[in-house]
Amino acid sequence: LYHHWPSKEALLHTIVKLSGELLVAHLEQVESYQGNPRERIYQYISTRLQTIAGNQDLFTVTWQERAIVSSEAFGELSRLAENYRSRVRLLIEDAKSAGAIRQEIDSHLTMLALDGMTGWAYFWYRPDGNYDISQIADAFWDMLSNGVAPRDTA
Repeated sequence: LYHHWPSKEALLHTIVKLSGELLVAHLEQVESYQGNPRERIYQYISTRLQTIAGNQDLFTVTWQERAIVSSEAFGELSRLAENYRSRVRLLIEDAKSAGAIRQEIDSHLTMLALDGMTGWAYFWYRPDGNYDISQIADAFWDMLSNGVAPRDTA
């Protein structure tokens, strides 16, 4: 293995960068989606889950080992990650402007919630589990768009 890579850190940097490129490709797909902003948020959830579940081994290495990436490489990756998060916040802002998300909802916190809901799939998702990715995306969307508290029936 190290015949092709000068060090474990170089290999890890490449894996982390590839993971980032996969996430950017999924985000570009969402950004080009022709549906309304509300549908784009659903597409974000769905395609991010698909991307992570479809590359679970890669994302496991990325998120379990990223702490050992050198500070120089981490700086580059950190800039790419912030660009990604900024673009996700724009999706959320677009949905707010369209009335699909309440104005008082904080876009940064919503981005973090979406990131947490979907990002940990590398750890807990099992293809042979009770739910497939589509069902999980639908459930997450339902929780986000309708909340989890019982509806007031009075």
